[in-house]
Amino acid sequence: MLTRAVIDARRRCLVCDWEQINVEPEETDPLGPPCERCRAPTERLEILGRRLQAVGRNEHAAALAQLGARRGGFARAAALSPGRRREIARAAALARWSR
Repeated sequence: MLTRAVIDARRRCLVCDWEQINVEPEETDPLGPPCERCRAPTERLEILGRRLQAVGRNEHAAALAQLGARRGGFARAAALSPGRRREIARAAALARWSR
């Protein structure tokens, strides 16, 4: 599983002085994400902690990749001659059973 470095940061709004705690990537700019109340920029006051966070899988991207792979496999099979498909299948069976 993939991980990324994140920080827990205390931030203050530059306009309304609202304070909040954000979980953000480590490379986030000190003047960064908008305030939750007024949407103005915030400044990082302190870093409360660092940790590694698991990166989730994007289900939509995975479905699109699988769809493309499925189409590619069918297109390749249709383009191969029956004799070439037989050669590939025979080589796969020999490799599988030679162990």
